[in-house]
Amino acid sequence: MSDAVTVTITDLATGPTAPRANATWPNVRHTRVADVVAAMGPPPWSRRLIADERNLVTLIASPPGGGNRPHWHAEFDEWWMVLAGRLEWELTGGVIVRAEKDDLVWVPRGTVHHIRNVGDDLSLRLAVAMPPARHFFSACEQCGYTDDGPREWCA
Repeated sequence: MSDAVTVTITDLATGPTAPRANATWPNVRHTRVADVVAAMGPPPWSRRLIADERNLVTLIASPPGGGNRPHWHAEFDEWWMVLAGRLEWELTGGVIVRAEKDDLVWVPRGTVHHIRNVGDDLSLRLAVAMPPARHFFSACEQCGYTDDGPREWCA
């Protein structure tokens, strides 16, 4: 399948640039994870923290047993920093990656990944991707999803 995506970067630096940020989400200059967790309430939820032409950073909370549905990305690799809890990534080919607080997990583009909270507590992960962050979903008997196709990533 060839759905080529062109990313045009129009904001090139010609020298040192003063920090730019918003007063509200996304792209707040300084974010305290504990404040986001308190504001968002009980999981499941996700909150986009950074969004520009090169970066998408999202804080994702899952309750025990929760997670995402299997999907893959054609245009970008994705990685996560686990901030709390114990998570399991089920990848293409039956590969299983287990991670916990302070672990980093990287998945190359084209790899199906299904992430689940396998611990007894809230899990928090910081997902880092690249726009436009299209997700290609498939039906999953295990999760009960029956639809498939590409979707834009919603935070």
